[in-house]
Amino acid sequence: MTTETESSGTAPGPSEAGHPRRWLIVGAMSLCMFIAVMDNTVLTVALASIQKDLDASNASLQWSMDAYTLTFAALLLTAGLLGDRYGRRKVLVAGLVFFALVSAAGAWSGSAGQLIGWRAAMGVGAAVVPGCTMAVITTAVPRHERAKAIGLWSAAAGVGIAAGPIIGGALLEHFWWGSALLVNVPFVLVAIGLIVFCVPENRGGNSTARIDLPGVLLSTAATGALVFGIIEGGERSTLADAVVWVPLVASVLLYAVLAKVERRAANPAVDLGLLRRPRFAAGSGALAIIFFTAMGASFVVVFYLQILRGYSPLDSGLLMLPLAVGSMISAGVSDGLVKRFGAASAIAVGAVLMSAGLGLIGLLGASTPIWRFGAAQFVGGLGFGLAFSAAMAATVAMVPEEKAGAGSALANTARHVGSALGIAVLGAVLGAVYRHKLGDTTDPLPASVRDQAGDSLGSTAGALREVTERAGELQGARDAASQAELKELLPAVRSARTILDRAADAFLDALQTTMWLTAGIGLLSAVVALVWLRGGTAAAADGPGDPAGPVRGGKPRASAGSAASEESPTG
Repeated sequence: MTTETESSGTAPGPSEAGHPRRWLIVGAMSLCMFIAVMDNTVLTVALASIQKDLDASNASLQWSMDAYTLTFAALLLTAGLLGDRYGRRKVLVAGLVFFALVSAAGAWSGSAGQLIGWRAAMGVGAAVVPGCTMAVITTAVPRHERAKAIGLWSAAAGVGIAAGPIIGGALLEHFWWGSALLVNVPFVLVAIGLIVFCVPENRGGNSTARIDLPGVLLSTAATGALVFGIIEGGERSTLADAVVWVPLVASVLLYAVLAKVERRAANPAVDLGLLRRPRFAAGSGALAIIFFTAMGASFVVVFYLQILRGYSPLDSGLLMLPLAVGSMISAGVSDGLVKRFGAASAIAVGAVLMSAGLGLIGLLGASTPIWRFGAAQFVGGLGFGLAFSAAMAATVAMVPEEKAGAGSALANTARHVGSALGIAVLGAVLGAVYRHKLGDTTDPLPASVRDQAGDSLGSTAGALREVTERAGELQGARDAASQAELKELLPAVRSARTILDRAADAFLDALQTTMWLTAGIGLLSAVVALVWLRGGTAAAADGPGDPAGPVRGGKPRASAGSAASEESPTG
């Protein structure tokens, strides 16, 4: 039986040897991260089945994905604080149990509205994962091994991004769409078993202090409003709509109030002082840019594979495997690269590789050998794994161990906002360029479907399929109304091949523009790292704000006066 201990500001930090089961602990925390990230993508391959079974609109389908992102991002800071306050293992297990229960309930949704609600609840449960898992790793692994541990944790996130569509596609080959949610349950059971067996309970240094309720509520509302505005802006491709700019303005005002309230709080829920440290702010900014490019690009390439190239959901998922493999390889060696060359150089190299992979995707055509797509994914995966691992390690190194949960949650909030921005902005760019390049190509279509047909390549193909099928149904009709309708549809039927060819060309132009823009944005993380993180390493730090220089032999400097709490589990 374990005995809970609490850290304080004067408690000794982890021993140089670390927890005896630290790598099993890292494995358990990495599995938790894999589950949370996988659920961002596992449902993408099931959207067509959901639309058919639940009679869901396109907007409902989008929100079945976005509801998870919204609550996840909004509650990251609060979840990290709760872990510091009540115990990270306890909060992590509670969140995972809740996540599994609502996943099972969501699998049996009878309407699109029910599914959206359950997906939002799943985001609540998953929000505990990033902050609590990183805090557990921080307190279980000594500084000289921490970058390696964070590399493994980061690799799990990269694998989760690619594994979601593969797992979802494989399940849909044999089961109904709800299996893509139900699969979370066995994963969670394994994770909880590992946590109970090997993870010690630990808390933050101010675990007995009163919770800053105003800070919790303000941070949740501000982040929720920001992500909601970003999502709506991406869906509507405009900032002029009130449903977009009102929540964005509200988020700015709420963050301003939060900053004022937290400066006066005795035990602030959000340590805004971390953001005043240039290195922490730079690391968080680099993370946001990295995930802006990675998640935005992943969202865009799905259309290339499934709509333009005609690959099945499972095949599309399998084609994402090179991304996971590349990410695992580079995340695994990131520790050595950071120690030898420094975090800034590692992030910069990773960002360049990511951008190179994105640029290669921008060169693809409708009949390009598919191995080139796999090669581009592999190169991008190498860059993602290296940049993410190094940036996360460098950022976490700036956080006092007694605030590891809240500090990690703050960095992960930046990462998640970057993800939401990437999907919204790059999706909007892809749509805008596509519509511009398409021009008047859809004019032969009936007015009832013409506007919608110009939204995306999938919409164009869907409208042509609908028109062709309807024309076939009217072929044998003799009444005047049917003949008049058929006459209206025939120009589109005769022009279908030409419209599809022009639509494909327009999409490829849009894909090229979007990927090259994304590649340019990705390079900004290299600039941020080289300007503001130069001279430090994620492997060691004397204390918050004082990271050690690159390690070229020997052990990094140990933490002085760090606060960590651990106990030895009995299993």
